[in-house]
Amino acid sequence: MKLALHITNCDYLSDYLDMGVEMFIVAGEYGTYTTEHFSLEEIEALQKRVKHLYVMVNGLYDEHELDGLFAHIDALSGLSIDGLIFQDFGVLEYVREKGYHFDMMYNPETLNTNPNTLNTLSTAGVTSAFVANVIPLAEQLDIKHHTNIPLMLQIAGVQYMMSSKRALISNYEEASGKVLNHQPGVLTIKPQGLDFTCYAYEDERGTTIYSQTRLMMLDLLKQVRDFDYLYIETLFMSPSEALETVHAYSDTLAHLDDLLYGKYVKEYEQLLHQLNIPMDRGFIDEATIYHLEDVKRRDASERNQ
Repeated sequence: MKLALHITNCDYLSDYLDMGVEMFIVAGEYGTYTTEHFSLEEIEALQKRVKHLYVMVNGLYDEHELDGLFAHIDALSGLSIDGLIFQDFGVLEYVREKGYHFDMMYNPETLNTNPNTLNTLSTAGVTSAFVANVIPLAEQLDIKHHTNIPLMLQIAGVQYMMSSKRALISNYEEASGKVLNHQPGVLTIKPQGLDFTCYAYEDERGTTIYSQTRLMMLDLLKQVRDFDYLYIETLFMSPSEALETVHAYSDTLAHLDDLLYGKYVKEYEQLLHQLNIPMDRGFIDEATIYHLEDVKRRDASERNQ
């Protein structure tokens, strides 16, 4: 079981290493679903400092991008990185054709919801994978127990909700004539009729929506200990929040088999709540992602307009 961390800067890299983080994930030039990208020079410098480094090549690419994409993969092959995180099977096919020996970690965000698909893909070159975080914990555990490749489970951080290749924020501003007050590329939105807030992030690859609430699984670490990688997403976290979050999880994991495990869980949960950042269980306690009461509330709101 390795603690994996998506980093958007190297501000506290030494601290993360001291905390026992073994896998670091960064986005390169062709990475998507991220607010920061690392150059090849930065990736090369980083891989000299960490134990395991994975690079996100995780978009769905158009034909006009392929020459640049493949050149990027060629360049990565000359570095000592451990793997690529991908979802486009063109990436997998190119790596296979070239004979590169990356760990090919498949992450199609919401699609890895059963073990049969993953076991089939393992025969086609997929060597590890993320488990979807929009399904209940019981189903995530079932996938782990019936899949024959290493699996990654998200345990903390904002949660992916949807993406589009369209520039949704810019298009809205142009069509409405309104200039939205937001950070460059990032907008906080509250869907109509719902009681949660989201981040909408736009760049040249399109728009991605994330929950503003952070996933909280400190008290479930014993249940998910069979997963090969436990993933902390630091997108939209300040450096200090990211540091506090990683510290809480790494220290609790270090005491997983201690009699004081429950004490560590309670203390660190209180510490994280003191950051005044919204946290929830995501979908891990849910039988379905659709709720009758949510549908009724939405319908009532539409009728009252």
